[in-house]
Amino acid sequence: MPTGVAIILFALGVLLVLLEVFVPSFGLLTLGAVVCFGLSIWGVYDPERPAAAWAMGIGAPILSILILYFGLRIVPRTSWGRGLVLRHPSDDGEVSTPTASEATALPPEGGTIEEQARPLVGKTGIAQSDLRPAGVALIDQQRVDVVTEGPMLDAGTRVRVVTVEGNRIVVRRVTV
Repeated sequence: MPTGVAIILFALGVLLVLLEVFVPSFGLLTLGAVVCFGLSIWGVYDPERPAAAWAMGIGAPILSILILYFGLRIVPRTSWGRGLVLRHPSDDGEVSTPTASEATALPPEGGTIEEQARPLVGKTGIAQSDLRPAGVALIDQQRVDVVTEGPMLDAGTRVRVVTVEGNRIVVRRVTV
């Protein structure tokens, strides 16, 4: 193989490694780069003058690692890279917003759902829907979203509130 073709294959391998930083290919571009590097090394190998093959054999991995390292360090800091990489809100110095569980536990009328549901512990009611394992029950004359301790229950089953964990009201079947 002519040396020019080997150099083009080497450059194509470098380009594929660069693309791997920007395009998620799940390693396919890296595999293509390894093939290009291997073919370029094989193409320049001459038993009488192995220096070119050694230079490409040592240069390819070092160049690939440097491109990946600096690409992954620099790209997330660019405006384009910030759009690609998810960051934690505290990294931006923004005021922290409530987490999903905190937001669902804050009803509009104030207080928390746990504080409002705590008096229901120990009370009995009727499952209004099938509890598979979540559903609706009528407890203390109010419809409440509930979760069973594990087994699925049919609508109409008598249930007792066992515990309140955040915004989850846990019930179990009442045995007579």
